[in-house]
Amino acid sequence: MNKISVVPNKGQAIAGYIYLAVQLLVLQPALAIINLLLPVPMSNTTLNIVYFIINFLCVAAIFCRYLLSSGKCFFGNLLRCLCYAFLAFSAYWVASTFVSSLIFSIDPKFSNVNDENIQQMTQDNFTLMALGTVLLVPITEEVLYRGLIFGKIYNHSRILAYLISTVAFAALHIVGYIGMYEPKLLLLCLMQYLPAGLCLGWAYASTGSIWTSIVVHIAVNLIAMLSMR
Repeated sequence: MNKISVVPNKGQAIAGYIYLAVQLLVLQPALAIINLLLPVPMSNTTLNIVYFIINFLCVAAIFCRYLLSSGKCFFGNLLRCLCYAFLAFSAYWVASTFVSSLIFSIDPKFSNVNDENIQQMTQDNFTLMALGTVLLVPITEEVLYRGLIFGKIYNHSRILAYLISTVAFAALHIVGYIGMYEPKLLLLCLMQYLPAGLCLGWAYASTGSIWTSIVVHIAVNLIAMLSMR
């Protein structure tokens, strides 16, 4: 089995897992409480942008050296990495189209609740949401879900790496809606994110650089954002 040579070291991994737990369990509730205490509370859109920025800064601080090392790998094999990025991007759209067709055959009226929420915030402030969604979110999510979770597991078990990182990445996009919508709808939403997790993991594993999957993620989010304008 070919191993991924550039992965977070032990110290980065420990700090990363601690931050991931804080992000999932503490950060959003804490921001919501702080927002309520402000003389003039921020809008939901502004609050999410602040969330994006905090996540990005924390991940960049923890994984700075990892990002630099992975960047050297990316630019040292630029043409190869870009080719794999294109293949991963193409595979994502084929797989995503198939999964979406399957979902609509199950529920013709299906609408992704996370996409609806993002679209509403995009209408409030397209520029800031585009900045967060197209630049900050891809770097943050790729480092945590591909670099940290996928990369650290992949060198021991490919199957577990794909399984755990893909499900965790998909769950990230629906966990905030649990209790607000029926389980069937949330399960269908989760299914819609599975192709992205698989293809982004493959992009990273094929080139050994997290920046390959970041490029793919940026391209996917850019197209999604432009379609919402």
